[in-house]
Amino acid sequence: MNTHQTRVLDGISAMMAALPTTNWRLAIISADSNYAASNNVFPLVPGDTYADAEAVYNNLGCPPREEGFDAAYEYMVNNAYAQTWMRYDAALLIVFVSDEEEQSDAHFPVVGDFIDWYSHERNGSVFLSSIINLDPTISLCNTSAYMNGDRYEEATDYFGGIIVDICAEDWSAGVADASNQIEPYEYLELTYVPIEESIRVFINASLNYDWSYSDADNTIYFTV
Repeated sequence: MNTHQTRVLDGISAMMAALPTTNWRLAIISADSNYAASNNVFPLVPGDTYADAEAVYNNLGCPPREEGFDAAYEYMVNNAYAQTWMRYDAALLIVFVSDEEEQSDAHFPVVGDFIDWYSHERNGSVFLSSIINLDPTISLCNTSAYMNGDRYEEATDYFGGIIVDICAEDWSAGVADASNQIEPYEYLELTYVPIEESIRVFINASLNYDWSYSDADNTIYFTV
C-alpha cells in the first residue's frame, strides 16, 4: 500500500469533507486482524485536519497480511478500546482499501459469512464500499488477476456500495458517493396528502414513532 499512500490520505481527506458537518467519527485501522485488535488510537472527528489524518495513518505500521473482513470483526468485537467510543446506535460505513485480494481465514473464509455477520450489525444500518484492484481487463494499472479484490467486490456489491479502482488518479468522487450513503434523513416530503391518523413510518422494517407530521408542508419530520 505504500505506493498508494498519497491517494489514501487524499481519499481520507475527501471523505472527511463529504461527511456531515457533525456527529461522525472516522477510525483508520490496519487490514491485519492482529493490528486491528490492538489499535488504541482515537478516531478522527469533525474539525480534524489532513495532518491529523496523516498522523493516524502513519501510526498503522506495515501489517503483513491483507485480511480486511477479519480485521473489521476484530476491531468491532474484540478491541476493548474501540468499545469505549463506538456508538452502536449510529449507522456504520466501512471502506476497505487494499491492493491485494482479501485473505481472511479465521472468521470469514467464505464471503457469505462476512455478509451475514455485517448485515446484522446496527439493526441493518450498515454500508460498505471498497477501493481495490479491479480485474486487469478494466483496471488502470493492475496486470495480474491474482491481485484482484474479488472478495471485497462481492461483499460490496451485496450491500449496493461504491467500488473505486485503486489505480484511479483521484478517488474523491467515489469516496464522496460512499460517504453520502450515511447522510442522515431529517425529514421526508410526502408525495400525496395522507389521512393523518393513518400514517405509519417504518425504518429497516421496524415501526418507528420518533417523528411528527406537518400538514403545512406535507412532510414527516424525524425527532431523532
